[in-house]
Amino acid sequence: MKLLLLKTILFATTAASVVIGTPTLTVVAADLMVYPTRVVMTDRQRTAQVDIINTSQEQATYRISLVRKRMLDNGEFQDVSTPEPGEKFADEIVKYSPRQVTLLPGAGQTIRIMFKVPPNLEEGEYRSHLLFIKPPAAISKIPDKEEQEPNVISMNIVANIGISIPVIARHGNLEAHASIDPASVEVRSAGEKRQILWFTMRRTGGRSIYGDAVAYRGKEKVAEGNGFAIYTPNSVRKVGVPVLESASLKKGDSLRIAFTERGEKEPLAETTVVIQ
Repeated sequence: MKLLLLKTILFATTAASVVIGTPTLTVVAADLMVYPTRVVMTDRQRTAQVDIINTSQEQATYRISLVRKRMLDNGEFQDVSTPEPGEKFADEIVKYSPRQVTLLPGAGQTIRIMFKVPPNLEEGEYRSHLLFIKPPAAISKIPDKEEQEPNVISMNIVANIGISIPVIARHGNLEAHASIDPASVEVRSAGEKRQILWFTMRRTGGRSIYGDAVAYRGKEKVAEGNGFAIYTPNSVRKVGVPVLESASLKKGDSLRIAFTERGEKEPLAETTVVIQ
């Protein structure tokens, strides 16, 4: 019996969520640098741009498309084939150009994005994800029979590699509110000398929220995590915040946990709990 040998590079996508306007943060994946990694447009600000750079040592072509993704309550994303009630997608009201680029090593390209508001557009937040796909390289030549190992069939399968970022279009005067469920707070071990502070956040209102979470024991900062989002229409998100190496949480500790949106000074959600 012959053995089928497959050499495979798996498809990889990164759903990035870094707030627009943070100059030090970029995402690099599949030899492609993307900045910013989160685009938000409104009725007053209907244009945006995303810059990409080919960080590989070879010329590369990238195909660009808008795709629909759904956020799960653990923060992961899944592709959407059938929309659920309340889901609003931006691919029908957002235009972008170009749709394909070929870049030399180190070269860059600006992707221009426009929010086109059609008549009678329903108020709300619309989101799709801008996907950059590097098409697979040509499949390697299958060796001639005399070159093959006995009883082995060799085949190379090379899949697409890509990265996606959220593109959000907000229409209307939208607000958002959030809360932290104190009953959900718990500390879990995450390996040797590592802890994760877990809690459940809830969102209400017409737009998504995006920001950072921090926990204090008295005046001491004991846990911190950045870039947590709850996208519409989701109302719940399970958040895991790494405990700092310098801190160790235990039963009976009193904590103040706060979630603050990027660009804001006051917390959007805050609670005080005693670890059980």
